[in-house]
Amino acid sequence: MKKIIFTILAAIFALSIQAQTLRTSYFMDKYANRHQRNPAMSPAWGYINFPALGNFHLGLQSNMGLANFLFPVGDGSGRMKTFLHPDVSSNDFLRGISRFGEAFSVDANIGVLGFGFFTQGHRFWSFDLNLRAHGGMNIPKDFFVMLKELDSRTGRTYSFENMNASLRAYTEFAFGHARDINENIRVGAKFKFLVGLADARVRLDEFSIHTSQDVWSIDARGTATYLGLDGLGFRIDSNGVVDWRETFNVNINDIDFTTPRGFGAAIDLGVVWNMDNFLGSIFPLLPLNGFTFSAGLTDLGFIRYGRSQQAQAQGRVMHSSDLIVLRHGDSLRIDFDHLTDQLNEMVEFRPTTETSGMARGLRTTTNLGLEYSFLNNTMSAGLLWTSHFGLPRVFNELTLSYNLRPTSWFAFSLSSSLANGFFRSAGWAMNITPKWGLNFFFGMDYVPFAWTPRLNDFDWGTRFGVPIYNANLNFNFGMSIPLGGNRHHNFQTRRERQQQNTQ
Repeated sequence: MKKIIFTILAAIFALSIQAQTLRTSYFMDKYANRHQRNPAMSPAWGYINFPALGNFHLGLQSNMGLANFLFPVGDGSGRMKTFLHPDVSSNDFLRGISRFGEAFSVDANIGVLGFGFFTQGHRFWSFDLNLRAHGGMNIPKDFFVMLKELDSRTGRTYSFENMNASLRAYTEFAFGHARDINENIRVGAKFKFLVGLADARVRLDEFSIHTSQDVWSIDARGTATYLGLDGLGFRIDSNGVVDWRETFNVNINDIDFTTPRGFGAAIDLGVVWNMDNFLGSIFPLLPLNGFTFSAGLTDLGFIRYGRSQQAQAQGRVMHSSDLIVLRHGDSLRIDFDHLTDQLNEMVEFRPTTETSGMARGLRTTTNLGLEYSFLNNTMSAGLLWTSHFGLPRVFNELTLSYNLRPTSWFAFSLSSSLANGFFRSAGWAMNITPKWGLNFFFGMDYVPFAWTPRLNDFDWGTRFGVPIYNANLNFNFGMSIPLGGNRHHNFQTRRERQQQNTQ
């Protein structure tokens, strides 16, 4: 497969999209869409989002970067060589690959419509119409071991388990409400009606390649499933095998958007707890005002489709030994057509009978936050733990943030994120809300510190600007119209309550 690994990496780095709101903005109380991560966290104002611009977020999230696959030539020229170069040892390359393999997660969320408003008693109501998508891929570490050792060994069997890829798209209608339970606790819930557009999954439970001098044998057992709109789905060639090139070659005019095939529901739950009274009763002599704990659970639900299309791979496929051809050097070229042709040859998926229906769970996210506010709430420090559950795997990330809110119309946050015990990125967010006018929000969870360098004959870094150390990059923009004055809910501090009781 000519330069297969570079094609896969290019697809990962160039096409990923990440959704929802920024983690950096979680503790930013003036951000209009903060309730999307925790429905109990109401914004400072009511708002009306601009169509498609109220919450527009693009990005990429992965546990790998191009630095895992590119190495300096060593002549001071700044040029890079690939991991396939003979001067790059297997140990130098493989120690940068996670023992769990490499994965990336793809999300998208475009807010088509959205508004929120307050009623008596700090009750907050919201409505959102969003277009959402999610995808991901998991590649076992042994796959990269095979690519590195391909030319140096023959007569060996490489086995990979649980390789998977998924992609889904749906429309979301969300109705949210938040209110106080008592003077210390605020709760929120959001109910969502979902219209499924497409859901595709490929899972290889067993996948092994036995290499020899002349003939390779590939054993595969797996399932491919498509659910959703007519006009999408598997295309079958004359041999009765799924043709991946034709499957990916979709003409939007052939898609029937008028007949959705899936419907479902989901719920978001959230709570915010002002800990002043609790900590004050335990440590009455210590100044512990300003701590707030929050917890949010989002996208707990499913979509059920009325019809599915399935294909199975089961058996052995024989090929000549030149099935995969890898070039040693520093060239990085992309040939998606050749990739799909070789995928057709390596694993043969054959269609099976259609099933009457199938349900798919959503990718659920949990957020646990602890914030400490000081200097009369003009500054705070926040700690946020985020977990995403679902394909391709569970992603966990810890985010530390510093939040500045010196006036009622301006807020700024800085953050750093850690995963697997290592520093991953830095982020920033800014929210501007003049008393009269528009609300603007800008931010990034991942600010790359180094980009891909110039390669010999393919100036990929200059053209695309891909972060080299971690394949994480995003940008968020939001624009809305504020409604009413600052109606943000503020719990009374222990000192304020004592002063009120003495009056």
